[in-house]
Amino acid sequence: MPQPIEQMIRAASPAERATVAKVAKRTAASSAEEIDQLVASLVAEETRAERERLASQSFLDGWAGQGGVGGTYSTGNTREIGGNASLALSKRSLAWEHDINVQFDYLKSNGQTRRERIYAGYTGRRDFGGSFFFSFGLLSFERDRFSGIDSRFTESLGIGYRLADTGNFQWTLEGGPAARQTQFTDGRDLSRVDLLGRTDIDWKLSSDLRLTESAGFLLSGENSSLYSKTAITTTIFGDLSARLSYDVLHETDPPEGRQKTDTITRASLVYGF
Repeated sequence: MPQPIEQMIRAASPAERATVAKVAKRTAASSAEEIDQLVASLVAEETRAERERLASQSFLDGWAGQGGVGGTYSTGNTREIGGNASLALSKRSLAWEHDINVQFDYLKSNGQTRRERIYAGYTGRRDFGGSFFFSFGLLSFERDRFSGIDSRFTESLGIGYRLADTGNFQWTLEGGPAARQTQFTDGRDLSRVDLLGRTDIDWKLSSDLRLTESAGFLLSGENSSLYSKTAITTTIFGDLSARLSYDVLHETDPPEGRQKTDTITRASLVYGF
């Protein structure tokens, strides 16, 4: 293999390497096999180094996150002030995934609060060695008094499956029993063991554009919950991105006088760290 080609492949980033190797094989067709061997050895070396790094991490190491803020303000026939804030933290190790999500939405119209929703949740996933299956545990809290929920705690354990897991596309399914303790604004208390199911999609459409979709249900003999959260995120520059999202939240048996379905549209600036 010509030395300049070897140097060029070694200098390429992992994202660039396949393209550089493809051009290199056109330029030096007689060295195609050596080029493939070099690429394979670099990938194996990086994989080994990454596994060693993850194995040596403590629980507090290796966390990555995103923080987002957005807001609306309108005057005229109505005066509305709205805002939202979010925080997402994630950590990946050899066998475990940890995800923490916090979301706050607020809307005030003509001096009266119209929405005040809080959600905080943690999900831990444990891979079964060499398998697409994994186990998961979930803990969450939410409050949305304008949808009739004063407080709700949810705990779940179950099994998941990775339908796809590539660098640009991940798709998981999860399901299992879930315990819920709900206090409604009309004074009712409801504690049940329900059935949880959900799916999550993370699709990197390009280097600067990402589509995510999370949908699920908690089925109960009394009040069931269904949700869908769709978001598209585009990079502005560096670690700063813009995000547009649309949520649908549905309760089959809310307190009297409350609508069954709420929708939330958010436009936010998101900073990755």
